[in-house]
Amino acid sequence: MLTESAARADFRGPDPFDALVWRWPTALVGGRRRRQALIQLHARSPVDLRRLYRRQHPQIAKALGVFASAGMRAHRLTGDARPRDLGLGALALLDADRTAGPRAWGYPWDMQTRWSFYPAGTPNVVATTFAASALLEAGAEYAPRAHEAAHWVADELWVEPEGYFGYHPGRPVNIHNASLLGAWLVHVAGVGAGERVRRAVARTLEAQRPDGSWPYGEGANLGWTDSFHTGYVLICLDRMRDVEPRIEGAVARGAAYYERFFDAAGRAVLWAAKRYPEDGHSAGTGLTTLSLLHRHGLVGRELVERVARRVLDGVLHRGHAVHRRYRVGRTTVRYLRWCDAHVALGLVDAAAALSGAEDMAPRSDVGGRADAPPGVPVRRH
Repeated sequence: MLTESAARADFRGPDPFDALVWRWPTALVGGRRRRQALIQLHARSPVDLRRLYRRQHPQIAKALGVFASAGMRAHRLTGDARPRDLGLGALALLDADRTAGPRAWGYPWDMQTRWSFYPAGTPNVVATTFAASALLEAGAEYAPRAHEAAHWVADELWVEPEGYFGYHPGRPVNIHNASLLGAWLVHVAGVGAGERVRRAVARTLEAQRPDGSWPYGEGANLGWTDSFHTGYVLICLDRMRDVEPRIEGAVARGAAYYERFFDAAGRAVLWAAKRYPEDGHSAGTGLTTLSLLHRHGLVGRELVERVARRVLDGVLHRGHAVHRRYRVGRTTVRYLRWCDAHVALGLVDAAAALSGAEDMAPRSDVGGRADAPPGVPVRRH
């Protein structure tokens, strides 16, 4: 349903952080604080302010990658051709995208974060990893570009002497989920740089707190912990268990902390100590994360089922995923990349885990070539 809806929209839609895709007067965007304020105004508004000034939304490489993965995994799980065809449609658009260069992907808007500014078209590790993962899942036809993306991460994002993968070129700030996404892509694509992968993993393992959580990043204003970034860290570590013996214990401690983000009704909340907001991105990423943890016996089947039921009954609404629900009211903006794509992927991953199927993300075989896991049917193209 979510992928069908996205395909009908040509995989175009608003994004919480896309405010700077519009060319605003310099007076509104002439400094870091002003750019942040404009982005947050759009991201936190319960109604879509973009309708006041925008006629068409851009396609986003990360959304294309996540929807492509969801479609191909749904096909492998069920044998239904329709999800595969939708996924391959997203994949064709993704493969044709060269706006951030021939080796990587980025966002089609300027981005101002707490720790960095980077202009539209700057390649970044998050978009690149989700895009390359989908290409690896599609088989031999698309694998070369995915391997080029992994080489780009290993060559262009590695930060010395600290030892981690940066979020984008030229910015030496360690964001733990971003560094691990880069490490996982380099690892799964089998392009070498194993020592860099091990060092990046070790740095994040050393940052784990006694309660099992991780800070978002390293820096005075980056010590906060939220649900979906914690999920990204656990996903990457779980899929790189063969890299470092300490990962097993770290994931177990992280899993115990991670359960705090889900309440008795299966609601995925953004902050562990707060009941609101219920967060769609956290729900989608949560289902993928919980599915992996369930396979290792670190969370119970009942928790995966509870969160999946809540997503089906309370997060999905008129063909889209609700971005945020508050104590009173909800966000009405339909975010394809941020919510719909991750919820689609999370539901497929949960269905696979609950049916006893193996994780369907790419993984390296003994020859270092990324491939689909054994025992899951996959059609090569």
